[in-house]
Amino acid sequence: MFHRFSTWWRALSVVLLGLATLTWPSAALAQTTPEFSVVAQSSVAILSAAGSASWSLTLAVPQGTVNSVTLALYPQIVYRSEVSAIIAGTGTAAPPVATTSVSTPTCRTGTTLGLTVSLFSALATGPSHRCGTAPLHLRLPCQAAACDGVYPLSIAVTVNGVRRVEWSMIAVHRAGVLHPLRVDYVAVVDPTAWSSAANARANFNVIAQYGAMPLTLAVDYRPLGRALLSTASRPWRNALSAALSNPAHRAIAAPPSSADYAGLAANGFGAEVAQQVALAGKFLKSATGHTVDSQVFVTNPIMAGELGALAHVGVTQLVLPDTAFSVVPSTTLGWGAPFHPDALSGLTALATDSGLEQLAANTSIEPGRRAALTLATLAFLHYEAPNAPAARTVVVPMNVGSLSPVYLNDLLGASQSNPFLTATTLTSSYAPNLIATDNSPVDRFLASSAPSVWSSTNVATLQSLISRTASFVQGIASPTQLVTMELYQALPEQIGSPALRQTGLNAATAYLNAQLNSFRIDDSSITLTGSGTTLPLTILSKVRYPVTLLLHLITDRLQFPTIQNQEVAVTLAAPTNPLRIATVNRQGGSLTLQLELTTPDGKLVVARAAVQVRVAGTSVVGYVLSGASLLVLAWWWLSTYRRKSRGRHAR
Repeated sequence: MFHRFSTWWRALSVVLLGLATLTWPSAALAQTTPEFSVVAQSSVAILSAAGSASWSLTLAVPQGTVNSVTLALYPQIVYRSEVSAIIAGTGTAAPPVATTSVSTPTCRTGTTLGLTVSLFSALATGPSHRCGTAPLHLRLPCQAAACDGVYPLSIAVTVNGVRRVEWSMIAVHRAGVLHPLRVDYVAVVDPTAWSSAANARANFNVIAQYGAMPLTLAVDYRPLGRALLSTASRPWRNALSAALSNPAHRAIAAPPSSADYAGLAANGFGAEVAQQVALAGKFLKSATGHTVDSQVFVTNPIMAGELGALAHVGVTQLVLPDTAFSVVPSTTLGWGAPFHPDALSGLTALATDSGLEQLAANTSIEPGRRAALTLATLAFLHYEAPNAPAARTVVVPMNVGSLSPVYLNDLLGASQSNPFLTATTLTSSYAPNLIATDNSPVDRFLASSAPSVWSSTNVATLQSLISRTASFVQGIASPTQLVTMELYQALPEQIGSPALRQTGLNAATAYLNAQLNSFRIDDSSITLTGSGTTLPLTILSKVRYPVTLLLHLITDRLQFPTIQNQEVAVTLAAPTNPLRIATVNRQGGSLTLQLELTTPDGKLVVARAAVQVRVAGTSVVGYVLSGASLLVLAWWWLSTYRRKSRGRHAR
């Protein structure tokens, strides 16, 4: 047995050693492969009348000897798929049209390598920039007027003998731009903006720095609600407010992507559809003092029934994801104009560009190169139809919770002087005269999708939750508690299975029940010393916010001259709340006083008590006995006085 085990162990050791021998060199090589990153890059090279231009590139290089830097331009990009290949890092298989290289570059400072590159058309002349002994220039095989376009750019850096390549793009511009693209940068403020609050604040600060540049913030009510409920949210709220402080920066509602507008509308909850849309504006006003515009931003593919539900509650302008449509607009040449979704004439929509949205979120690409790729993609979209008769709109969503502030700063800074685009807010892009321009269709149709299913229990639970919550919140003045109640009611109204939805509704109902069960009336017995004395009552509260409720006093033996209908509004602002209510009782004796504490509209009873009351009143027998007692006392006093008087006369 031992011999077999020893032989097996030796064999296994040989196999493991062999595997280590095969894999170790490649692993070691991977660990020592030097990397570089693009810190900043010009996205546009503007040719002069003579056909020359300069553009810059800043690289972060690792420690070691930089042997060489090679830059190459490739044939102009014709199809969007070529753009996708560059972004994916696969590049192009075509041979380069222009190449330049510098060996042992001298323009390095520490780990930063700053290059200025000269660009010439075919016949242009002029001095070239240098970074060492050799000139650093690229010559395109075209006349200046024919060089306009977007070119793939490869950046190869050799450090310590190891070569590494990254891909980018650069736009070359010489001719005039008839209609710059209208670019609507939309900063999306969803729950990641709260879970990654520091990153979101940094992005808000960047947006605030570009106060004169039009930009839209699409705000979800969930992070705003969290901010209103958190005692540590002041810096986050201040940063958001600063980002919206300039009139060029606008805000729109972005309800949760899973909000079930169609299911709500189909089950008779149209008011809840309106509430899903309105909460963002309500919470934003409370958190920052700013308001939202009329557009609604939808982040996930939407079902046909949801469009009708939104239209029914007064929404007229939408931003929809381009992936929601049966034909994705950004994959066609007829994009950029507003349209009617599903042929609903009362709704006008713009579609996002999912490719640019994904690029903005691609953290595998360093921020500087990503900004250059974004702007070069926008330049390519211009060159798809450079002579388009009408302006075209590109909607670029960017999530502030996950977005790199460096990328955002580079993007916004370079956008200000980019000849291919004009930053705008959404409102101007919905102009009716833009519908169906530039070969865009009047109507776009959503991809087919299955409707959301609600169970009868879902419907009944939500109906009860809405009714009971509406009754209770009438007595709540605390803004924080109102936000809490609204969130608990709104959050379960989501797309999903009936069981999942019911779980959320049950949680909301349990929270409401906990609030309603937090009140108690002290049922200790009471003795009133007379007919006109006050009735002392005590109401106990476990909630940590003031709430006004209605106390009903049910009896036919007592009268309450200072209140009407035997009910009084009471504000409970402490754990123990004493009351004094004036009473009148001409009958005396004992009685049972029934007390009910209800919501202000009287629809919900939150506490009950039966209190024994003894009234020390005065009856007819009492009057007779009292009178007889007074007569006896008067007779005794008179008799005593007469005896004393006779005694004095005798002496």
